[in-house]
Amino acid sequence: MRRLERDVAWNLIPVALLGVIGLGLNLVIGRVWGAEALGVFNQVTSIYMVFAIIGSGAMQYSILREVAARPADDAHVAAVTRGGLVPGIGFAVVATGLFVALHGPVAAILKSPAVGTGMLWAAPGVFCFSINKLLLAVTNGLARMRAYAIYTSTRYLLIGATLGVAVACEVEVTTLPGLWSIVEGVLLLVLAGETFVMVSLRRGHEWGRWARTHTSFGARSSASMLAIELGSRLDVWMVGIALSDASVGVYAMAATLAEGAMQIPVAVQASVNPRIAESLARGDTAAVDTMVRTTRRWFVPAMIGACVLGALAFPFIIPVLTGDAAFSAGSVPFAILMLGVVLSCPWLPFNQMLLMGGRPGWHSLVLVVMVATNALAQVLLVPAFGLVGAGAGTAIALVASAVLLRLSSRRLLGVHL
Repeated sequence: MRRLERDVAWNLIPVALLGVIGLGLNLVIGRVWGAEALGVFNQVTSIYMVFAIIGSGAMQYSILREVAARPADDAHVAAVTRGGLVPGIGFAVVATGLFVALHGPVAAILKSPAVGTGMLWAAPGVFCFSINKLLLAVTNGLARMRAYAIYTSTRYLLIGATLGVAVACEVEVTTLPGLWSIVEGVLLLVLAGETFVMVSLRRGHEWGRWARTHTSFGARSSASMLAIELGSRLDVWMVGIALSDASVGVYAMAATLAEGAMQIPVAVQASVNPRIAESLARGDTAAVDTMVRTTRRWFVPAMIGACVLGALAFPFIIPVLTGDAAFSAGSVPFAILMLGVVLSCPWLPFNQMLLMGGRPGWHSLVLVVMVATNALAQVLLVPAFGLVGAGAGTAIALVASAVLLRLSSRRLLGVHL
């Protein structure tokens, strides 16, 4: 377990950077360009993240799973990698084209021309981000957790540097989403170099078989991948439809901080996923149960402490840092979001258990139910309670997904979550 603890420690580095830079990104945009600009930026980002899932073909977890199963077999790793990249490039081109084509209709639905223009600036990032998901999956599957942490950290450092240039150049609000194109474009060059060095792609002669495997896996798991993004963005979209861009900016600050907190279990997940996949591949559910218990001993109390501290600090710190008292309206929604994280945190690091166990269809079903729950809650609560209703809807969906994950993992895999 010492190696697992070391890997988790490495992956907490990018989480810390995400916390600092993710918060800084929103604070700087809110302070320099205002709440309305922050609303526009977050609405573009929400749509951008969804199309990046489409662009990857939802194949990254198939790549991770298959690489992790036989990481020492160079020919196998090469074939699995090529089998993901060939169809992945095609998916990325299609997703980017759709993203561009829909910028007008999206702007009309949200009643915000600035969102449509921002989508055009972010479009190249859709292609690059889609491919980066697949390349990072190879690094993760090889259990190169130090490299994985470094590359993930590089993404956040690039965000900070690009934002600094944007402030210095006083770019227009509608140009800000171009940040994603610059960041992911540079990272793509780095990850391509990593892949060509670590994987002998010329040895992947059986890539066609793996392309079919990945595509099939992606088709069955795409609903779950989209559900993850939709579930994390529905509240922002609902606020955007029902309220103003400025209201979106206020809520987006709270939602972004909550998403930052959710990156802590994601860091743990990146470390446990290869081990879960390997253990389940050989039918050793007892090893998975042991890993779950060991991880929870330290993770759950740490997560609860972080959430409570964040909820208490929000109303005192955020309005001061932004220089705008309007952001204090996000305090209660943020506290509700933190409550949802606390109630679901024992299961959050293991929410890809079904994927690692080769059950992408069931994983998709669990997350589709979560999104449906969130959508219903948002429709019922946002018109009546505004930002508080948006936070409550997301918290309810988090708890519901945890319950479903626990029941399905036990029934389908024999794993006791």
